[in-house]
Amino acid sequence: MAGMGQMMAQATPRVAGLVMAGGEARRMGGMDKPLLALGGGTCLERIIVTLRPCCTALAISANGDPARYAPWGLPVLADRITGAGPLAGVLRGLEWAVAAGCDVLVTVPGDTPFIPPDLVTRLLPAPSFAESLGQRHSLVAAWPVTCRGMLAEQLANLTPATRRTATRVRTLADRLAARAAPFDLLPGGMDPFMNINTPADHMTARAWAERMDTPQ
Repeated sequence: MAGMGQMMAQATPRVAGLVMAGGEARRMGGMDKPLLALGGGTCLERIIVTLRPCCTALAISANGDPARYAPWGLPVLADRITGAGPLAGVLRGLEWAVAAGCDVLVTVPGDTPFIPPDLVTRLLPAPSFAESLGQRHSLVAAWPVTCRGMLAEQLANLTPATRRTATRVRTLADRLAARAAPFDLLPGGMDPFMNINTPADHMTARAWAERMDTPQ
């Protein structure tokens, strides 16, 4: 029995979680959307609280001064490739996940505060991406660390002719034949993957956070 338990433990992947905080947020005045106030904390804090119990390691993907994320005590990973969009952050995250001894990297945008508690479980096995209301959320995804070489090759030697396709997150997911993991709406009808793109979205998210955090 002990041997069987050992085999089961070995079959359980070690998951690294990466909060993608590299967007330019033009419609929010260029501010860091993960740091938006939400429910007595920040958007980032809500994501971390949800991911932490399911992940062996956590990090933040962000360029610029890493000190702004110092209060959370997590590694801040800057892109090594410029002009490659979020996939540059995914590649850097895969490199970090391998060094951390993990098998899977789960990525979550830093402006998506209401991810469900069972997100990581439902995304396994990798590769996969979340889906809700028939919409694909390509960056809410689980990536096997073994795809690091494929992604590095995809982003190598970008040209004006190849850049648009090569830098799409969906391109990598499709090359990996990633599966869709469907999720239901949250109680009350909120999409668990709603993201904050505008001040109006922020107001909506604050109202939802207050409702969710108020004891019934």
